[in-house]
Amino acid sequence: MSLTKTFLAASALALASVAAVSAQSLSSAGALAFGTGNTLFVGDAKAGLVHAFDLSDSLTDQAEYQLGRVQTFEGRTIFNHLDAEIAAMVGVEAADIAINDMVVHKPSKQIFLSVHRGHGPDAEAVVVTVNNGVLELVDLASADHSSISVGSVPNSETLEFGQPVNTLAITDIDYYNGELFVVGVSNEEFSSKLRRIPFPFTNEISTSSIEIWHAVHAQYETRAPFISQTIAELDEEPTLIAIYACTPIVRIPLAELTDGAEVRGTMIGEMGFGNTPIDIVPYVNTWDGSSNVVVTNTNRSAASLLLNAIAAADEMPHGEGVQNVFSVARVDQIPLPMSGTLHLDTLDDIYALVVRRSPDDVRNIQLHTVAMPFFFDRADHIVEMNFEGSGDPFGYKAAPPLDYK
Repeated sequence: MSLTKTFLAASALALASVAAVSAQSLSSAGALAFGTGNTLFVGDAKAGLVHAFDLSDSLTDQAEYQLGRVQTFEGRTIFNHLDAEIAAMVGVEAADIAINDMVVHKPSKQIFLSVHRGHGPDAEAVVVTVNNGVLELVDLASADHSSISVGSVPNSETLEFGQPVNTLAITDIDYYNGELFVVGVSNEEFSSKLRRIPFPFTNEISTSSIEIWHAVHAQYETRAPFISQTIAELDEEPTLIAIYACTPIVRIPLAELTDGAEVRGTMIGEMGFGNTPIDIVPYVNTWDGSSNVVVTNTNRSAASLLLNAIAAADEMPHGEGVQNVFSVARVDQIPLPMSGTLHLDTLDDIYALVVRRSPDDVRNIQLHTVAMPFFFDRADHIVEMNFEGSGDPFGYKAAPPLDYK
């Protein structure tokens, strides 16, 4: 889909709409999540708030939108130059757009993106939706809205290389069994926090402090937060599975996450130093019925992990005298061909959705579907089967070219 003069001509109207939506409630827009209903949760790290917007009146069924052809491992590029498309809609340049997170409302398959218009402390926050292939601003001002504070959060101090600490006040949000699980850092010495928040919101909030053994650093740590998390039942016990920056894999039973508790997570694996996780997303491998999570990373391949392997993994050695571990370690990790992935979610049982850098041109940020369980698009790669007259062992060439309507 190309940029249009209509978008550019409407920039003044878009700017007014952005201002109205931003002024309504959002100081920033980061982590996104849906519960079991139609409520979109938005992490507002700058304000230290989690917002809940009831989108029941604006969700649209996307069942007729063609996602690709899973039988031939062909995905669909919904947008090329996604950042530029969003920029044109809100009246700025592509360089002024930051896409912070993506989530899919599973019943409708409607896609939502949290976006900053501009950079730094003055950036404006908006939420964008993809409605049957068309970008739209979400009218948050007309949605029923509630919010809750996550408590003490960092002020404007920075980390060693200048990253603002308050952007880590909320790093991820997950909904499970009537509760939000919100992770991030606080302004306390024992900084890494997990908050359990019942929804609908009351004044109740349960806060646990998290410590882990970090195998790369060979020390116990209490400051850095989980970057990404999910919740699964491991051996019938609800369990938080979390990935830290630089990149321990940690397992914590939910029963341990009580108010005021200082919890030591069980480190069961390491994804490799010099790297930061982006997303951890559960999925079922429809080929063998196994339950898994896929983890995307900034500087390493994405990897798939079996939930059974996570449940069975022994704790990594820790404590005095234990040496640094600089390699991928312990729980089995199956590499997946997903370089350039910026954000990931599943659309349904057979398709995942990625915001990614195009394999052909890293300047081109795409919104693209990929077939599971291999998270792979044949069009991204040149192999002998692509050439005329070559062998076709899988029968792909018998399928007609895809025609998107």
